[in-house]
Amino acid sequence: MRFVLFDIGNVLVHYDHQRTMAALADLYHADPVQLSIFYSQIGQQFGIGEITPTQVVDMFNSRYNTTCSLEEFAEAFCAGLMRDDAALAYAVALQVEGELAVGAISNTNAVHVAWLDAHAPELNEFELVIMSNEVGLRKPDPEIYELAMEILDASPAQILYVDDLAENVEAARQLGTNAILHCDWVKTRGLIDAWRSS
Repeated sequence: MRFVLFDIGNVLVHYDHQRTMAALADLYHADPVQLSIFYSQIGQQFGIGEITPTQVVDMFNSRYNTTCSLEEFAEAFCAGLMRDDAALAYAVALQVEGELAVGAISNTNAVHVAWLDAHAPELNEFELVIMSNEVGLRKPDPEIYELAMEILDASPAQILYVDDLAENVEAARQLGTNAILHCDWVKTRGLIDAWRSS
């Protein structure tokens, strides 16, 4: 059995961080650059589940002296997310019973996970989905890849990892997995096909 593990953001689902920050800036009537700096100070904690969405909203409301609701925050915070129908369909179609399964490892947070649950149900068909906020680990920490291999009972040689960030690809390679830096789907599909036939 072999496994193709995908990053989610900008691989299986489009994500525009600038658009998200701009939407939050509109919500809080704040300067986008300053708001982005503020979020960067808490994003790591949010991404490993150390703080909850409610706590994040409270931090924003305190910082900008507002009373925005969690629902208002979530709508703005998910403004940069959009389905990639073709990528999701391709990933699901890769699976061949007894031969190849797919999974995902994502640096994300509880608000984006809720969006994915609602808008990318294809992920439920994956053999494995690891969300950073649910396991307290973020890429490129090698432990998150090791956790995936442990759950799948797979060796590094059985895994192909696909990510759009070079540091995450390199971390996977350091553990002995095959890994692809995703730039566009034409190239990525060709590399996946080559790995499958190797």
